[in-house]
Amino acid sequence: MTSAQSHFVVTIDGPAGAGKSTVARALADRLSYTFLDTGALYRAVALMAKRQGIPWEDGLRLGKLAGEVDIVFIREDGRTRILANQSDVTDEIRTAEISQGASKVSALPEVRAGLLDMQRKVATKANVVAEGRDVGTVVFPSAQAKFFLIASAATRAERRTLELRAAGRPAVFADVLAEMRERDDRDSQRAVAPLRPATDAVEVDSSNASPEEVLEQMLSVVRQRGG
Repeated sequence: MTSAQSHFVVTIDGPAGAGKSTVARALADRLSYTFLDTGALYRAVALMAKRQGIPWEDGLRLGKLAGEVDIVFIREDGRTRILANQSDVTDEIRTAEISQGASKVSALPEVRAGLLDMQRKVATKANVVAEGRDVGTVVFPSAQAKFFLIASAATRAERRTLELRAAGRPAVFADVLAEMRERDDRDSQRAVAPLRPATDAVEVDSSNASPEEVLEQMLSVVRQRGG
């Protein structure tokens, strides 16, 4: 265990739409752990960069922004609100445009370095369930329980389409599927912290499993390991 990790840490990595956030929140609730949504951090950076007119390819300026932006997670009435520099960005960071922006900025080493300490500090204060793309391989390599959640591209695109429509945003399945595959390619092929399972991660396929079934499978592993 590194000095940056002094509590029990559970990591859940995997591609977009696999159900990481849903399961991670539920797991954190069941364990009474802090939920760390690392994807929201990159989304917030992408949104703040857009607001400030910083291109999503400008590593130098984005790295500075990532190191300075104040991002806070607030749990209220069963829902997590996300504030960036005291501005509520909970809904804005979930648009398709910002999803693509988050994928682009997360590929930049300057941004990843800027957010790394912020993520690790959470585990110095509490037990954590962290979800993202590299939390088990880079952020918390010494985590006691690691999972890699997968699902077919079609299943993930269908879930995302329904999610967008439920939020009142128009979405076409074919477009969402194409964007998801593009993001998968970018996330898995980036030079810094590519999307891949940790060697000691437990792979869980959610394609034909309910969130509750996935949750119970993860809970069993965590409890076996002392969490």
